Amino acid sequence: MTRWPLVSVVTPSLNQARFIGEAISSVLSQEYPYIEYLVVDGGSTDETPSVLRSFGSRLRWVSESDEGQSQAINKGWRMTQGEIITWLNADDVLAPGAVDHAVKALLAVGEEIAGVYGDCVYIDEGGHPKENYPSRSFDYTSLVVTTENFIPQPGTFLRRKWVERVGMLDETLHYVMDYDLWLRMGMYASFIYLPREMSRARLHAGAKTLASVPRFGEELARVFARLVDHADFPPALRRQRNVILSNAFIHAASFCFWGGVPRRALQYLSRAWQRTPLPRSRSFWLLLLFSLAGRVGWRLAERLHGNPFRLERGWLR
Repeated sequence: MTRWPLVSVVTPSLNQARFIGEAISSVLSQEYPYIEYLVVDGGSTDETPSVLRSFGSRLRWVSESDEGQSQAINKGWRMTQGEIITWLNADDVLAPGAVDHAVKALLAVGEEIAGVYGDCVYIDEGGHPKENYPSRSFDYTSLVVTTENFIPQPGTFLRRKWVERVGMLDETLHYVMDYDLWLRMGMYASFIYLPREMSRARLHAGAKTLASVPRFGEELARVFARLVDHADFPPALRRQRNVILSNAFIHAASFCFWGGVPRRALQYLSRAWQRTPLPRSRSFWLLLLFSLAGRVGWRLAERLHGNPFRLERGWLR
């Protein structure tokens, strides 16, 4: 007889009254019967408390100030008991049947599998599909060497025991904490990919500001600098240390450039060059060309290519 595990879903929230009702409904409407759901609100000053109260006894929630999203998620995980855990941001939604698919996938494999993820569709403010997240089958070497996160956070379900083994979210991170967690877990266990829609991630003007984009790059560089020095980092990947760090610094430069700080981008490009002189990356040379021209180069690049962080299609990958 199958023992169905409890699944804990945590939604961190701060002033997302416009979207949080849809996020909550997407969890409460899941057909899987053993779900523990908790909204951890950071003391919203908009209509969020009213939205939360409207769900009555069906919804458990707390509202108090915190130190950011990562801390709120960790707090929620500590307040719940599920063997399988996840978080769903207040502006995202779970696809119908996502929890059931995740549980069945994890029950079909051994305990050495740390988590399961699937496809994610980007949607606009009105919920209309835009494009798919570039998710693909799990390969730890690719996850590390490319320094590209192909695991979409919404719709990723984790075994609690593996999260507790490597440590919960790094509360000093506010932008790449999910990628950092996948990288740490992947040193010890694998993930499985389900080729089906598991979630929808909303792109909207309030999701991020252009001024915050460089922090993505700064955090990414810090995460990889720490990762390659980890005592349990695989020896085969350790031998690719310079390539990995060079790729991470190029991506950090991209975030800084498109965030309007070309001088900071040049610093990361210099660090990439130090790791791999004359890099073959096309992105490196394009970033270098435009960054050397400073803010003029940034404005020219925006005019020619569009800024991916203004919700336009990106060109540096």
